[in-house]
Amino acid sequence: MFSFAETPVRFVGLLLLFAFCTLWSTYELTRRQDARQRVSNAVHLVMAVVMLLMVAPMTWMTLTAVVPTLVWVGVFALSTAWFVWLAVDALRGSDRNGALHFFGHATMFAAMTWHLLAMAVMHRAKLGGMGAEWTAAQRMPGGVLWIFALVGIPLMTYLLISSFRSLWQAVQPRSPIAEAECNCEPKESVREPVLVGSDGAAPTRLAVALAVSTHSCHEVRPVGTAKYRLEVISAFAMNFGMFWMSTGLLVPILPFFVVLAF
Repeated sequence: MFSFAETPVRFVGLLLLFAFCTLWSTYELTRRQDARQRVSNAVHLVMAVVMLLMVAPMTWMTLTAVVPTLVWVGVFALSTAWFVWLAVDALRGSDRNGALHFFGHATMFAAMTWHLLAMAVMHRAKLGGMGAEWTAAQRMPGGVLWIFALVGIPLMTYLLISSFRSLWQAVQPRSPIAEAECNCEPKESVREPVLVGSDGAAPTRLAVALAVSTHSCHEVRPVGTAKYRLEVISAFAMNFGMFWMSTGLLVPILPFFVVLAF
């Protein structure tokens, strides 16, 4: 939770990032998709909304008064397991790209689970009368907050790398296939350009044909199209927003992260 008075840039920045994620995740649920994609997009929307409500103390306290933090920990732990299962299933189908896609989402949801669990521990300590002395002690090597920071380092590393990758994808030029019509199927499929002809004539024009099926949370979007750019910008907003929101949890090991609280 953050306040405009103490960290105005982060407060406004996180609100904008997570609001965009919420809008885009809502749009994703309106697209044609199969049952697995619908579940995946639904949990994405839930996470976007929860992160949006986590920014301001008032909205977060209202939410946790209805659904306690530990319940949300369970929700996102199950979501993590869901994406791990999808990744393993993709590997069984020899779809390496699909497996990487789902393992990435599993890591993102694991980061959310980690963040909320750390918040729950700190909140319980506060309710138990543990003050600044307890916090200082637990930030030392071997303390509870130090261990949370240690566990969070690989998760936060993934979030940051994924954020930069999404920005890179957002500025990629339009692919040749983006110029052709893309009639995307409910079940994710890849389309590639092929030369076609008629009546035995030599191929004379470029068309789009279905290739092998892949595993993904969304419809096919050729690189460089508007929807593709919005999709990867949303991925940036979710990953970078979660990274920025969680930097305070790494301070016990990386104290220079306090500079990101502004």
